[in-house]
Amino acid sequence: MRIATIDVGTNTAQLLVAAVVNGTIRRLHVDNRFVRLGEGVDAHGRINEPAQERLVEALQAHQAMAREWEADTIVVGATSAWRDATNHDAVRRVVKEATGLSVDILSGKDEATWTFAAARDACPDVTGPAAVIDIGGGSTEIIVGTDPTANDDAITYRRSLDMGTVRFTERFFKTQPPDPASVREAADAIDTILQKANPPVDDAVPLIGTAGTVVALALVEAGPEASPEHLLESPPTLEADTVRQWRERLMALSFDEVMALHPEAMHGRADVFPMGVLILDRFMAQFGISDCRVSPYQLRHGLALRWQAERRAAQSR
Repeated sequence: MRIATIDVGTNTAQLLVAAVVNGTIRRLHVDNRFVRLGEGVDAHGRINEPAQERLVEALQAHQAMAREWEADTIVVGATSAWRDATNHDAVRRVVKEATGLSVDILSGKDEATWTFAAARDACPDVTGPAAVIDIGGGSTEIIVGTDPTANDDAITYRRSLDMGTVRFTERFFKTQPPDPASVREAADAIDTILQKANPPVDDAVPLIGTAGTVVALALVEAGPEASPEHLLESPPTLEADTVRQWRERLMALSFDEVMALHPEAMHGRADVFPMGVLILDRFMAQFGISDCRVSPYQLRHGLALRWQAERRAAQSR
């Protein structure tokens, strides 16, 4: 059995084609398309027509690739920008007419649960409680719990916070590099949101980072020759001091200088990457967390886990 999943986020549309073998999700192919679906959503509340056109083009490309890999089914999940847009139903109809694909607009709860499940799946040695942070384009998910694939009540804390790399870059950073006053304003806004969220985390609870910002930072730290496959072979750990050093360095770099750090990892995100690292740095500093494990498994992997869980439930009825 082969499944293709597409995670449509605020910045990217990410494809996973996987084989389901004896209950294990085995990655066969991945691809990312940058659609900037959230462009202007924070300011205007709508997904604009250029973003819709980029989305349809990306989904058609992913659909063709899924067919090439002989996927038996395609699952599409959408997150923050689509949830927040007042025209989300109209955009879903546009996609259906153009591609035939049905889009499941995930609730914040579902997005958190299956992001968490995917991140934990990359860290099998973590058997007790853990925390997962997913810094996306429109929102940041913070989830704490145990294994949700084994226990419906495994998640003890979940919050989807309205701060993300695209949303906050548009709001606070008017230039690249940003001016020091803008950085302080953004950091204060992040701190305020985190204080209100007050997640039950500290250095005793393992922190796992997933999705674009954390994975991209791990690749930048490893060097321009490092590939995503490197992270699969040996998921790295980012120390708090390393995150802080990169935060300080990125705030002084131009767009071209950020791109040069790791052209592959920075493609489509060089302008919003500094904000993502700022969010990670403030989270780790505020809660006294010394390191963050990096999971290469993202929500697209979680969508496959969810599909598998639903299939098992249906078969047991």
